[in-house]
Amino acid sequence: MRFSLQRRNEYSSGLVDLFACLAGFGAATWVAWIWFGQSAFAAPWVFSWIFSATIAWLAVVFVEGSPRDGLRRWVDGVFTTTGSNLLVQYGLTYLFGIPAAPWIVIVFGGALSLAAAAMLRMALPMAPGGRRDGALLVGWDSSTASLAAALGQRTLGVLDRGPASAYGKLPFLGGPDRLDEVCELERPGAIVVSGRPTGVRLAQLLRLHYAGFDVEGSPFLCESVLRRVAWQQLSPSDLLFSVTPVTSRAMLALQAVYKNLIGLALLVMFAPVLMLASVLIAISTGRPVMDHVECAGLQRIPFHMFRFRTTRQDGGRLWIGDLIARLHLTYLPQLINVIRGEMTLFGPRPVRCAIAARLCELMPAYVYRFTVKPGIFGWAQVQVAETGGMPDEALSLEYDFYYIRQESPSLDLDILLRALSRLSGSGPAAAASGAAGGL
Repeated sequence: MRFSLQRRNEYSSGLVDLFACLAGFGAATWVAWIWFGQSAFAAPWVFSWIFSATIAWLAVVFVEGSPRDGLRRWVDGVFTTTGSNLLVQYGLTYLFGIPAAPWIVIVFGGALSLAAAAMLRMALPMAPGGRRDGALLVGWDSSTASLAAALGQRTLGVLDRGPASAYGKLPFLGGPDRLDEVCELERPGAIVVSGRPTGVRLAQLLRLHYAGFDVEGSPFLCESVLRRVAWQQLSPSDLLFSVTPVTSRAMLALQAVYKNLIGLALLVMFAPVLMLASVLIAISTGRPVMDHVECAGLQRIPFHMFRFRTTRQDGGRLWIGDLIARLHLTYLPQLINVIRGEMTLFGPRPVRCAIAARLCELMPAYVYRFTVKPGIFGWAQVQVAETGGMPDEALSLEYDFYYIRQESPSLDLDILLRALSRLSGSGPAAAASGAAGGL
């Protein structure tokens, strides 16, 4: 990970993005013009180039949500620029007959623009003034300990009141009152503050921030490094404004379209399997062929989640139930809940109403989990499975909050790839079974 030491000026950053969009769409338009000939363009190619680049730039600059680095930022940016151009240009064609650029120019121009913007930003100096690419930890709590484990050698040391043995192999640099002295000697890339350490004044942190040091709160840095929200270290006000779902209308519309289309496609694909399993269960024990589990949905509105019945009325195991469980098909009927609008493909796993009520009593912040629909594939499930640990509701809630804050097509793709790789090619039906296994 690389800590930026100076915030880029917003105006210069916007100019960099504009130049990248002009270059990207210029290259895509030029290649299409040479390849297909000028007759392939209903509008003059210069107008098409500038107009497409301007729409893409506005989408990149004014898109809602926090910026993301790396591949995720590029994927989200391509979705945003492409979708915005398609909506605007073909909308103008429908309403006023204004010719639109070819769709291939819109798609490849958006990809090239984001790639050019990424390369230009990488070329900007990131560590001026002899600063080191590392973090100085001020104070110590569970979120700081998790950060130190994730950063490893990029942690320069710890300033805290505890004994040196409490921090393991991390260098102990003394108490928080040595902050100015250590910053002068070590020149850290970032100062990570946990809570309100004794001996550190807010004015002191502001002075270091204005001097060019990147001052971060450990709960907020956890989100970018560990990809989870350390809600237990946040104040109620910070939690209220931190755990908010995506509000961009364009992104919500895009996600609704592709999630519903994929859900419908999967239901059609697995319809023969659903019918065959239902017939076998009905022949073995009669109806009903599915169990209806009452779960808490969006805004804690109850709904009945479907799953195949794998036991007899007396609780005994069915031979067909054993087969369905081995094939990971138990929760395949959740696709019906997706089509009905009660669930979605990606989101926190569904929880029984009684369990949800109890967890809201034990952890009041748990109620924020129901600001989105429950999903078949969950960010918390793939993360806990990769670490090999047992499900922990407090830890799972951190991952669920991260998904609520960062919900995006790239994160959904990340969840899907992790789930499928973990299941070793067992397919979406197995992923559905694993995602709902905690019910």
